[in-house]
Amino acid sequence: MANEPNPHIVWRMDVARGIASRLASLGGMRAIAVGGSVARGLADSYSDLEMLLIWEEQPTDAVRHAIVVDLGATFLYDYNGPACEDNLLLDGLQVDFWHNTVAHEEAVLDAVLEGYSTDEGDSNFLDTVRACLPLYGHGILARWKDGARGYPDELATRVITRHIGGFWSGHLEAHAHRDNPTAYYAALCALQEHLFWVLLALNREYYPSQKWLYAYLERMATAPPDVAARLRCTFSAPADVAGEEMLRLMSETLDLVEGRFPEVNTGPARRRLGVRRTPLQPPGVS
Repeated sequence: MANEPNPHIVWRMDVARGIASRLASLGGMRAIAVGGSVARGLADSYSDLEMLLIWEEQPTDAVRHAIVVDLGATFLYDYNGPACEDNLLLDGLQVDFWHNTVAHEEAVLDAVLEGYSTDEGDSNFLDTVRACLPLYGHGILARWKDGARGYPDELATRVITRHIGGFWSGHLEAHAHRDNPTAYYAALCALQEHLFWVLLALNREYYPSQKWLYAYLERMATAPPDVAARLRCTFSAPADVAGEEMLRLMSETLDLVEGRFPEVNTGPARRRLGVRRTPLQPPGVS
């Protein structure tokens, strides 16, 4: 039934609540929340369980190891303390802990909302805050969520200006002609990534990572018609067809930018879209 709860989410949330009940009493723990696909409502049989553990001070290696032992979990990969991320295996389920401090995360919020940071990691944190499901420290997380609901105009113009700088598809056909599928698909993915960022800004959405590109595109109110389906089709279309479709999508997106952010200079991007790379032969060679 369409209205039935997603069992992949229900099970993972049960696991998360059990973990939170054990960790909430630890000294220095300020907040615990679920992020990732579970919080975004997109979990499936391949999904892990991502949990934000917010501390007053960054936990020591000894504390992080003790948590793993207490939960009866094991490290999925070699322990890497400086990474502030622990990838665990708990009863067959991958559980990822993201350890950070209140001060660090609030600095990221300020960097985006007041400093207009276009950094991928900073933007992803704001998207995580928007979507996350609080389990402990509701006051802190509610304050962050309230802030993350905003998306300043200045941030939107910076994101758009940065990523329309990558609008051009003239190299796709050259890579295909040279029988270099690695370069061809890398270039196609890079174009789609730039397009995605611009559409996110137009819709006042933060960056969820490419993993959720299609899910976010399908719900966007401001986007070229059928953008998700059209992007999917470029991966199976011949290079010349894919290139023309990308040109249309980028041009339609620039139309949207010009209608909503007329202060953004789209001229250079428009000129790049008009450039064609024509194959040439040396004089006298047929």
